[in-house]
Amino acid sequence: MQPFLPSLEPRDDAAPALASLADRAARLDALLRQSLDFHGATDALPLHALHPFPAKYPPQLPRWFIRHLTRPGERVLDPMMGSGTTLVEAQRLGRVALGSDIDPLALTLVSAKMSPPSPAAWDVAWPRMMQRAQAWLQRAEVLARLAAQRWDEPTRRFVDYWFLPETQRALWALMLAIEEEPTASVRRFARVVFSSLIIAKSGSVAQARDLSHTRPHKILKQPKPVLSLFAQKARRALRLLRQSWPVAQTPAIVVEADAQKMPWAEGQVALVVTSPPYAANAIDYMRAHKFTLVWWGYSVQQLSALRREYIGGEATQGWEFAPLPAVAQHAVQTIAQLDAKKARVLHRYFTEMRRVLHEVARVLMPGGAAVFVVGDSTMRGRSTRTPEALAAIGEQVGLRHVRTGVRTLDRDRRMMPARRGAAQSQIEQRMHREYLVGFVRPHAGAEV
Repeated sequence: MQPFLPSLEPRDDAAPALASLADRAARLDALLRQSLDFHGATDALPLHALHPFPAKYPPQLPRWFIRHLTRPGERVLDPMMGSGTTLVEAQRLGRVALGSDIDPLALTLVSAKMSPPSPAAWDVAWPRMMQRAQAWLQRAEVLARLAAQRWDEPTRRFVDYWFLPETQRALWALMLAIEEEPTASVRRFARVVFSSLIIAKSGSVAQARDLSHTRPHKILKQPKPVLSLFAQKARRALRLLRQSWPVAQTPAIVVEADAQKMPWAEGQVALVVTSPPYAANAIDYMRAHKFTLVWWGYSVQQLSALRREYIGGEATQGWEFAPLPAVAQHAVQTIAQLDAKKARVLHRYFTEMRRVLHEVARVLMPGGAAVFVVGDSTMRGRSTRTPEALAAIGEQVGLRHVRTGVRTLDRDRRMMPARRGAAQSQIEQRMHREYLVGFVRPHAGAEV
Protein backbone atom coordinates (compact mmCIF):
# COMPACT_ATOMS: atom_id res chain seq x y z
CA MET A 1 0.00 0.00 0.00
CA GLN A 2 1.42 3.40 -1.03
CA PRO A 3 1.88 5.96 1.79
CA PHE A 4 -0.45 8.95 1.76
CA LEU A 5 1.24 11.97 0.19
CA PRO A 6 -0.39 15.35 0.82
CA SER A 7 -1.02 17.75 -2.01
CA LEU A 8 2.16 19.49 -3.08
CA GLU A 9 0.47 22.60 -4.39
CA PRO A 10 2.68 25.54 -3.40
CA ARG A 11 1.51 27.73 -0.55
CA ASP A 12 2.12 31.11 -2.20
CA ASP A 13 -1.57 31.95 -1.96
CA ALA A 14 -1.22 32.68 1.76
CA ALA A 15 -3.36 29.63 2.56
CA PRO A 16 -3.98 28.80 6.21
CA ALA A 17 -1.11 27.20 8.05
CA LEU A 18 -0.92 23.43 8.04
CA ALA A 19 -3.29 22.09 10.64
CA SER A 20 -0.81 20.08 12.72
CA LEU A 21 2.77 19.02 13.14
CA ALA A 22 1.83 15.73 11.49
CA ASP A 23 0.63 17.63 8.43
CA ARG A 24 3.89 19.61 8.25
CA ALA A 25 5.99 16.45 8.67
CA ALA A 26 3.93 14.63 6.02
CA ARG A 27 4.43 17.49 3.57
CA LEU A 28 8.18 17.60 4.19
CA ASP A 29 8.35 13.82 3.83
CA ALA A 30 6.56 14.06 0.48
CA LEU A 31 8.88 16.82 -0.74
CA LEU A 32 11.95 14.77 0.13
CA ARG A 33 10.60 11.77 -1.80
CA GLN A 34 10.49 13.72 -5.07
CA SER A 35 13.32 14.04 -7.59
CA LEU A 36 15.68 16.66 -6.24
CA ASP A 37 18.31 16.63 -9.00
CA PHE A 38 17.11 19.72 -10.94
CA HIS A 39 19.49 18.89 -13.80
CA GLY A 40 19.05 21.13 -16.81
CA ALA A 41 16.91 23.69 -14.96
CA THR A 42 17.31 27.15 -16.50
CA ASP A 43 15.00 29.38 -14.46
CA ALA A 44 17.64 30.77 -12.09
CA LEU A 45 17.66 34.46 -11.23
CA PRO A 46 20.62 36.02 -13.13
CA LEU A 47 22.19 37.52 -10.00
CA HIS A 48 22.99 33.99 -8.81
CA ALA A 49 25.77 34.06 -11.43
CA LEU A 50 27.38 37.29 -10.20
CA HIS A 51 30.43 35.58 -8.66
CA PRO A 52 31.78 32.00 -8.55
CA PHE A 53 31.43 30.13 -5.27
CA PRO A 54 32.35 26.51 -4.49
CA ALA A 55 29.68 23.86 -3.89
CA LYS A 56 26.63 26.03 -4.56
CA TYR A 57 23.39 24.09 -4.72
CA PRO A 58 20.96 24.97 -7.53
CA PRO A 59 18.47 27.74 -6.71
CA GLN A 60 15.62 25.38 -7.56
CA LEU A 61 16.45 23.37 -4.44
CA PRO A 62 15.73 26.00 -1.76
CA ARG A 63 12.89 27.34 -3.92
CA TRP A 64 11.23 23.91 -3.80
CA PHE A 65 11.04 23.92 -0.01
CA ILE A 66 10.32 27.65 0.37
CA ARG A 67 7.30 27.51 -1.95
CA HIS A 68 5.83 24.37 -0.40
CA LEU A 69 6.57 24.91 3.29
CA THR A 70 6.18 28.66 3.87
CA ARG A 71 3.85 31.52 3.08
CA PRO A 72 4.70 35.06 1.92
CA GLY A 73 5.95 37.16 4.81
CA GLU A 74 7.32 34.24 6.83
CA ARG A 75 11.00 34.06 7.77
CA VAL A 76 13.44 31.82 5.91
CA LEU A 77 16.94 31.40 7.34
CA ASP A 78 20.31 30.18 6.08
CA PRO A 79 22.79 30.43 9.00
CA MET A 80 25.73 29.27 6.82
CA MET A 81 24.67 31.22 3.77
CA GLY A 82 27.77 31.02 1.53
CA SER A 83 26.80 32.67 -1.75
CA GLY A 84 23.26 33.37 -0.53
CA THR A 85 21.26 31.09 -2.83
CA THR A 86 18.59 30.45 -0.18
CA LEU A 87 18.29 34.15 0.64
CA VAL A 88 17.94 35.27 -2.96
CA GLU A 89 15.19 32.71 -3.55
CA ALA A 90 13.40 33.60 -0.30
CA GLN A 91 13.39 37.29 -1.19
CA ARG A 92 12.29 36.49 -4.73
CA LEU A 93 9.26 34.60 -3.32
CA GLY A 94 8.25 37.35 -0.90
CA ARG A 95 9.60 35.80 2.29
CA VAL A 96 11.74 37.58 4.88
CA ALA A 97 15.29 36.40 4.14
CA LEU A 98 17.68 35.94 7.08
CA GLY A 99 21.30 34.95 6.61
CA SER A 100 24.61 34.85 8.42
CA ASP A 101 28.20 33.76 7.87
CA ILE A 102 31.67 34.60 9.16
CA ASP A 103 33.39 34.58 5.76
CA PRO A 104 34.04 38.19 4.66
CA LEU A 105 33.65 37.41 0.96
CA ALA A 106 30.33 35.63 1.56
CA LEU A 107 29.02 38.58 3.61
CA THR A 108 29.92 41.10 0.90
CA LEU A 109 28.66 38.93 -1.96
CA VAL A 110 25.27 38.21 -0.38
CA SER A 111 24.77 41.82 0.67
CA ALA A 112 25.50 42.88 -2.90
CA LYS A 113 22.92 40.41 -4.23
CA MET A 114 20.24 41.34 -1.72
CA SER A 115 20.66 45.12 -2.04
CA PRO A 116 22.29 45.81 -5.40
CA PRO A 117 22.48 49.22 -7.05
CA SER A 118 19.98 49.95 -9.76
CA PRO A 119 21.11 49.24 -13.33
CA ALA A 120 21.11 52.99 -14.00
CA ALA A 121 23.30 53.69 -10.96
CA TRP A 122 25.79 50.98 -11.91
CA ASP A 123 25.87 52.09 -15.54
CA VAL A 124 26.99 55.55 -14.39
CA ALA A 125 29.32 54.41 -11.59
CA TRP A 126 31.61 51.85 -13.15
CA PRO A 127 32.98 54.12 -15.95
CA ARG A 128 33.79 56.69 -13.25
CA MET A 129 35.74 54.04 -11.39
CA MET A 130 37.66 53.25 -14.56
CA GLN A 131 38.61 56.91 -14.96
CA ARG A 132 39.77 57.14 -11.35
CA ALA A 133 41.76 53.91 -11.70
CA GLN A 134 43.50 55.24 -14.80
CA ALA A 135 44.44 58.34 -12.83
CA TRP A 136 45.82 56.25 -9.96
CA LEU A 137 47.95 54.26 -12.40
CA GLN A 138 49.82 57.45 -13.24
CA ARG A 139 50.92 57.72 -9.60
CA ALA A 140 53.18 54.69 -9.37
CA GLU A 141 55.18 55.98 -6.39
CA VAL A 142 52.02 56.63 -4.38
CA LEU A 143 50.70 53.15 -5.18
CA ALA A 144 53.94 51.58 -4.00
CA ARG A 145 53.93 53.58 -0.78
CA LEU A 146 50.30 52.70 -0.01
CA ALA A 147 50.97 49.02 -0.61
CA ALA A 148 53.94 49.13 1.76
CA GLN A 149 51.81 50.78 4.43
CA ARG A 150 48.85 48.41 4.13
CA TRP A 151 50.52 44.99 3.89
CA ASP A 152 52.69 43.34 6.52
CA GLU A 153 55.59 41.17 5.40
CA PRO A 154 53.76 37.78 5.25
CA THR A 155 50.94 39.33 3.23
CA ARG A 156 53.42 41.02 0.93
CA ARG A 157 55.15 37.68 0.28
CA PHE A 158 51.80 36.05 -0.50
CA VAL A 159 50.87 38.79 -2.96
CA ASP A 160 54.29 38.79 -4.63
CA TYR A 161 54.12 35.02 -5.08
CA TRP A 162 50.70 34.99 -6.75
CA PHE A 163 50.48 38.35 -8.57
CA LEU A 164 52.88 39.88 -11.10
CA PRO A 165 54.07 43.45 -10.35
CA GLU A 166 52.13 44.92 -13.28
CA THR A 167 48.97 43.15 -12.12
CA GLN A 168 49.49 44.39 -8.57
CA ARG A 169 49.69 48.01 -9.70
CA ALA A 170 46.50 47.72 -11.73
CA LEU A 171 44.60 45.98 -8.93
CA TRP A 172 45.76 48.60 -6.44
CA ALA A 173 44.62 51.40 -8.72
CA LEU A 174 41.25 49.76 -9.24
CA MET A 175 40.73 49.00 -5.56
CA LEU A 176 41.53 52.60 -4.59
CA ALA A 177 39.08 53.84 -7.22
CA ILE A 178 36.39 51.57 -5.77
CA GLU A 179 37.08 52.75 -2.23
CA GLU A 180 36.49 56.34 -3.36
CA GLU A 181 32.92 55.48 -4.46
CA PRO A 182 30.55 57.36 -2.09
CA THR A 183 27.47 55.10 -2.43
CA ALA A 184 27.64 52.01 -0.24
CA SER A 185 25.57 49.70 -2.46
CA VAL A 186 27.63 50.63 -5.54
CA ARG A 187 30.92 50.27 -3.66
CA ARG A 188 29.93 46.84 -2.34
CA PHE A 189 28.77 45.68 -5.77
CA ALA A 190 32.04 46.90 -7.32
CA ARG A 191 34.05 44.93 -4.76
CA VAL A 192 32.28 41.77 -5.89
CA VAL A 193 32.99 42.53 -9.55
CA PHE A 194 36.61 43.21 -8.58
CA SER A 195 36.78 39.85 -6.81
CA SER A 196 35.51 38.06 -9.90
CA LEU A 197 38.69 39.17 -11.68
CA ILE A 198 40.67 37.02 -9.24
CA ILE A 199 38.36 34.18 -8.21
CA ALA A 200 37.29 32.88 -11.58
CA LYS A 201 36.46 29.61 -13.28
CA SER A 202 39.10 30.53 -15.86
CA GLY A 203 41.16 33.60 -16.67
CA SER A 204 42.07 34.74 -13.16
CA VAL A 205 44.45 37.70 -13.12
CA ALA A 206 46.44 35.83 -10.43
CA GLN A 207 49.18 33.38 -11.35
CA ALA A 208 46.87 30.56 -10.35
CA ARG A 209 44.33 28.13 -11.67
CA ASP A 210 41.37 26.44 -9.95
CA LEU A 211 40.67 29.39 -7.66
CA SER A 212 36.93 28.95 -8.09
CA HIS A 213 37.35 25.35 -6.90
CA THR A 214 39.41 26.37 -3.81
CA ARG A 215 42.52 24.42 -4.90
CA PRO A 216 44.95 26.97 -6.37
CA HIS A 217 47.93 25.80 -8.37
CA LYS A 218 50.57 28.27 -9.51
CA ILE A 219 51.05 28.67 -13.23
CA LEU A 220 53.16 31.15 -15.13
CA LYS A 221 51.28 33.34 -17.57
CA GLN A 222 51.49 36.77 -19.13
CA PRO A 223 49.94 39.66 -17.16
CA LYS A 224 46.32 40.23 -18.04
CA PRO A 225 44.84 43.68 -18.81
CA VAL A 226 43.16 44.21 -15.45
CA LEU A 227 41.19 47.37 -16.27
CA SER A 228 39.95 46.01 -19.60
CA LEU A 229 38.82 42.83 -17.87
CA PHE A 230 37.08 44.85 -15.16
CA ALA A 231 35.19 46.72 -17.88
CA GLN A 232 34.07 43.38 -19.35
CA LYS A 233 32.97 42.11 -15.95
CA ALA A 234 31.18 45.40 -15.22
CA ARG A 235 29.21 45.19 -18.47
CA ARG A 236 28.27 41.60 -17.69
CA ALA A 237 27.16 42.64 -14.20
CA LEU A 238 25.03 45.36 -15.78
CA ARG A 239 23.28 42.75 -17.94
CA LEU A 240 22.65 40.59 -14.86
CA LEU A 241 21.19 43.59 -13.01
CA ARG A 242 18.90 44.50 -15.89
CA GLN A 243 17.68 40.91 -16.19
CA SER A 244 17.03 40.76 -12.43
CA TRP A 245 15.51 44.20 -11.95
CA PRO A 246 13.44 45.11 -10.02
CA VAL A 247 14.76 43.21 -7.01
CA ALA A 248 12.09 42.04 -4.58
CA GLN A 249 11.41 44.53 -1.80
CA THR A 250 10.71 42.08 1.03
CA PRO A 251 13.07 42.46 4.00
CA ALA A 252 16.48 40.79 3.93
CA ILE A 253 18.84 40.78 6.89
CA VAL A 254 22.47 39.67 6.48
CA VAL A 255 24.70 39.60 9.56
CA GLU A 256 28.17 38.44 10.51
CA ALA A 257 27.56 35.60 12.95
CA ASP A 258 28.63 32.06 13.74
CA ALA A 259 25.88 29.49 13.10
CA GLN A 260 26.72 28.02 16.52
CA LYS A 261 25.62 31.30 18.16
CA MET A 262 22.76 32.68 16.10
CA PRO A 263 21.48 36.22 16.78
CA TRP A 264 17.87 35.40 15.89
CA ALA A 265 15.03 35.31 18.43
CA GLU A 266 13.55 32.03 19.57
CA GLY A 267 10.68 30.52 17.62
CA GLN A 268 10.55 33.10 14.81
CA VAL A 269 11.77 31.16 11.73
CA ALA A 270 9.44 29.11 9.53
CA LEU A 271 12.10 27.33 7.48
CA VAL A 272 15.85 26.74 7.46
CA VAL A 273 17.58 25.61 4.25
CA THR A 274 21.35 25.41 4.51
CA SER A 275 24.43 23.51 3.40
CA PRO A 276 27.04 23.14 6.15
CA PRO A 277 30.75 22.74 5.42
CA TYR A 278 32.45 19.36 5.27
CA ALA A 279 34.61 17.96 8.02
CA ALA A 280 38.39 18.56 7.91
CA ASN A 281 38.08 21.51 5.50
CA ALA A 282 37.43 19.14 2.59
CA ILE A 283 36.30 22.22 0.67
CA ASP A 284 38.56 24.98 1.92
CA TYR A 285 36.80 28.26 1.16
CA MET A 286 39.43 30.51 2.71
CA ARG A 287 42.22 29.01 0.63
CA ALA A 288 40.69 30.70 -2.42
CA HIS A 289 38.95 33.66 -0.80
CA LYS A 290 42.15 35.08 0.65
CA PHE A 291 43.29 35.89 -2.91
CA THR A 292 40.60 38.59 -2.91
CA LEU A 293 40.53 39.45 0.78
CA VAL A 294 44.14 40.61 0.95
CA TRP A 295 43.14 43.37 -1.49
CA TRP A 296 40.30 44.34 0.82
CA GLY A 297 42.71 45.05 3.66
CA TYR A 298 42.98 41.69 5.47
CA SER A 299 46.35 40.21 6.35
CA VAL A 300 47.11 36.54 5.74
CA GLN A 301 47.53 36.12 9.50
CA GLN A 302 44.03 37.51 10.15
CA LEU A 303 42.60 35.19 7.53
CA SER A 304 44.44 32.17 8.91
CA ALA A 305 43.04 32.92 12.35
CA LEU A 306 39.54 33.30 10.91
CA ARG A 307 39.88 30.02 9.00
CA ARG A 308 40.48 28.21 12.29
CA GLU A 309 37.04 29.36 13.43
CA TYR A 310 35.24 27.81 10.46
CA ILE A 311 33.05 24.80 11.10
CA GLY A 312 34.89 21.68 10.00
CA GLY A 313 38.34 22.92 10.98
CA GLU A 314 41.18 20.59 11.88
CA ALA A 315 42.47 22.15 15.12
CA THR A 316 41.36 20.09 18.15
CA GLN A 317 43.74 21.08 20.94
CA GLY A 318 41.77 22.23 23.97
CA TRP A 319 38.51 21.34 22.29
CA GLU A 320 35.50 20.36 24.42
CA PHE A 321 33.85 17.43 22.68
CA ALA A 322 30.11 16.92 23.04
CA PRO A 323 28.55 13.52 23.77
CA LEU A 324 27.28 12.02 20.53
CA PRO A 325 24.46 9.65 19.59
CA ALA A 326 25.43 6.08 18.82
CA VAL A 327 25.74 6.36 15.03
CA ALA A 328 27.99 9.42 15.25
CA GLN A 329 30.06 7.91 18.06
CA HIS A 330 30.51 4.72 16.06
CA ALA A 331 31.75 6.72 13.05
CA VAL A 332 34.31 8.47 15.25
CA GLN A 333 35.46 5.19 16.80
CA THR A 334 35.81 3.57 13.37
CA ILE A 335 38.12 6.37 12.21
CA ALA A 336 40.01 6.28 15.52
CA GLN A 337 41.10 2.70 14.85
CA LEU A 338 42.95 4.03 11.79
CA ASP A 339 43.89 7.59 12.72
CA ALA A 340 43.32 9.07 16.16
CA LYS A 341 43.93 12.65 14.97
CA LYS A 342 41.39 12.36 12.16
CA ALA A 343 38.90 10.92 14.63
CA ARG A 344 39.27 13.98 16.86
CA VAL A 345 38.69 16.22 13.82
CA LEU A 346 35.48 14.34 13.06
CA HIS A 347 34.39 14.56 16.70
CA ARG A 348 34.99 18.31 16.59
CA TYR A 349 32.84 18.55 13.44
CA PHE A 350 29.95 16.63 14.99
CA THR A 351 30.28 18.76 18.14
CA GLU A 352 30.04 21.93 16.05
CA MET A 353 27.07 20.60 14.11
CA ARG A 354 25.36 19.68 17.38
CA ARG A 355 25.59 23.33 18.41
CA VAL A 356 24.24 24.43 15.03
CA LEU A 357 21.32 22.02 15.20
CA HIS A 358 20.58 23.10 18.77
CA GLU A 359 20.40 26.70 17.58
CA VAL A 360 18.18 25.70 14.65
CA ALA A 361 15.83 23.96 17.08
CA ARG A 362 15.74 27.16 19.15
CA VAL A 363 15.00 29.64 16.36
CA LEU A 364 12.45 27.53 14.48
CA MET A 365 8.81 28.17 15.26
CA PRO A 366 6.91 25.14 16.58
CA GLY A 367 6.10 23.10 13.49
CA GLY A 368 8.85 24.85 11.50
CA ALA A 369 11.05 22.81 9.17
CA ALA A 370 14.78 22.58 8.44
CA VAL A 371 16.63 20.99 5.52
CA PHE A 372 20.38 20.37 5.75
CA VAL A 373 22.06 19.68 2.41
CA VAL A 374 25.13 17.57 3.16
CA GLY A 375 27.57 15.26 1.47
CA ASP A 376 29.16 12.18 2.92
CA SER A 377 32.85 12.34 3.71
CA THR A 378 35.59 9.75 3.95
CA MET A 379 38.53 9.65 6.32
CA ARG A 380 41.21 7.06 5.78
CA GLY A 381 38.88 5.45 3.26
CA ARG A 382 36.00 5.07 5.75
CA SER A 383 32.67 6.84 5.58
CA THR A 384 31.97 9.43 8.26
CA ARG A 385 28.24 8.61 7.94
CA THR A 386 27.48 12.32 8.03
CA PRO A 387 23.81 12.20 6.93
CA GLU A 388 22.88 9.53 9.50
CA ALA A 389 24.94 11.23 12.20
CA LEU A 390 23.31 14.64 11.67
CA ALA A 391 19.86 13.05 11.66
CA ALA A 392 20.61 11.45 15.02
CA ILE A 393 22.20 14.61 16.43
CA GLY A 394 19.10 16.59 15.40
CA GLU A 395 16.93 14.16 17.34
CA GLN A 396 19.31 14.49 20.28
CA VAL A 397 18.77 18.27 20.49
CA GLY A 398 14.98 18.17 20.16
CA LEU A 399 14.19 18.12 16.44
CA ARG A 400 12.19 15.40 14.74
CA HIS A 401 13.97 13.76 11.81
CA VAL A 402 11.41 13.25 9.06
CA ARG A 403 13.36 11.79 6.17
CA THR A 404 16.66 12.07 4.34
CA GLY A 405 16.33 12.66 0.60
CA VAL A 406 19.03 11.97 -1.97
CA ARG A 407 20.01 13.97 -5.03
CA THR A 408 22.53 13.23 -7.77
CA LEU A 409 24.99 16.03 -8.39
CA ASP A 410 25.32 17.85 -11.67
CA ARG A 411 29.07 18.41 -11.42
CA ASP A 412 29.01 20.97 -14.23
CA ARG A 413 26.88 23.22 -12.02
CA ARG A 414 27.81 22.21 -8.44
CA MET A 415 31.37 23.55 -8.43
CA MET A 416 33.58 20.91 -6.84
CA PRO A 417 37.37 20.47 -6.91
CA ALA A 418 38.43 19.89 -10.49
CA ARG A 419 39.71 16.71 -12.06
CA ARG A 420 43.39 16.58 -12.95
CA GLY A 421 44.42 13.65 -15.11
CA ALA A 422 43.34 10.05 -14.62
CA ALA A 423 43.81 9.95 -10.86
CA GLN A 424 40.93 11.13 -8.75
CA SER A 425 41.09 12.68 -5.32
CA GLN A 426 39.02 11.29 -2.48
CA ILE A 427 36.62 14.21 -2.70
CA GLU A 428 36.28 13.66 -6.46
CA GLN A 429 35.41 10.01 -5.92
CA ARG A 430 32.66 10.67 -3.39
CA MET A 431 31.09 13.83 -4.84
CA HIS A 432 28.37 12.17 -6.88
CA ARG A 433 25.40 12.61 -4.59
CA GLU A 434 24.35 14.60 -1.59
CA TYR A 435 21.72 14.17 1.06
CA LEU A 436 18.90 16.39 2.30
CA VAL A 437 18.32 15.76 5.99
CA GLY A 438 14.83 17.02 6.86
CA PHE A 439 13.61 17.98 10.33
CA VAL A 440 10.61 19.61 11.96
CA ARG A 441 10.50 21.27 15.35
CA PRO A 442 7.84 19.63 17.54
CA HIS A 443 5.37 21.70 19.47
CA ALA A 444 6.00 22.11 23.18
CA GLY A 445 5.28 18.87 25.01
CA ALA A 446 5.18 16.76 21.84
CA GLU A 447 7.29 13.64 21.66
CA VAL A 448 10.24 13.85 19.29
